Amino acid sequence: MRPGQYTGELPSALRRSTRAFAAVAGMSGLVNLLTLTGSFFMLEIYDRVIPSRSIPTLVGLCVLALILFTAQASLEALRSRILARIGAALDADVGARVFSLSVRAPLRGARPEDAAQPLRDLDQIRAFLSGSGPAALFDLPWLPAYVALCFLFHPLIGAVAVGGAVLLAGLTLITDLATRGPTRAASAHAGRRQAVSEAARRNAEVIAAMGLERALCRRWQAAHDDCTDAQQRSADVAGGL
Repeated sequence: MRPGQYTGELPSALRRSTRAFAAVAGMSGLVNLLTLTGSFFMLEIYDRVIPSRSIPTLVGLCVLALILFTAQASLEALRSRILARIGAALDADVGARVFSLSVRAPLRGARPEDAAQPLRDLDQIRAFLSGSGPAALFDLPWLPAYVALCFLFHPLIGAVAVGGAVLLAGLTLITDLATRGPTRAASAHAGRRQAVSEAARRNAEVIAAMGLERALCRRWQAAHDDCTDAQQRSADVAGGL
């Protein structure tokens, strides 16, 4: 097996889901168009219903808006299901290879707490694909269109929209930079904690015979406390920002 062969398996597995990603992109376009339902509904209310005081027009607009909102919710639910299955397909394609890599990692000099890191990385990738991250990326190209629409309504509305987008992007970047260290520390402490647990499980009889249970318990508790503290620091920073 060539050393660089592992790096090409993940892109290859993702390319096998190209049609699914294309379907998600199409659904994202429809979802973003249907997001305008509420705005156009209110425009029609003020433009047609209030001046004419027509109850049938109001009922018709409400029914139409309900149908469009239902379609939007259905598309979002279907998009989430497709993304979840893309993550599952990726795990099915490379899961066995990643497990094999983790098993062989100690033979190549890796520390016990680092041996399971590829499996944790795969879990994170699958969780990202199954979450809201890819949907947000597919929605991102529609941002200029909505900003242009805001400027068409009024320049101040467009300026506020652009300012809010810049502010949110800046906060996101600051949050990522501020939580990167604690997140890495929490991952390292979690690996050390897992390594202590695995060692205790494999050598349970020897530990019981030599009376090492309290010492191992203290080691596990120390790693657990370090992991919890790092996670709490990360959560405090992210929540504060």
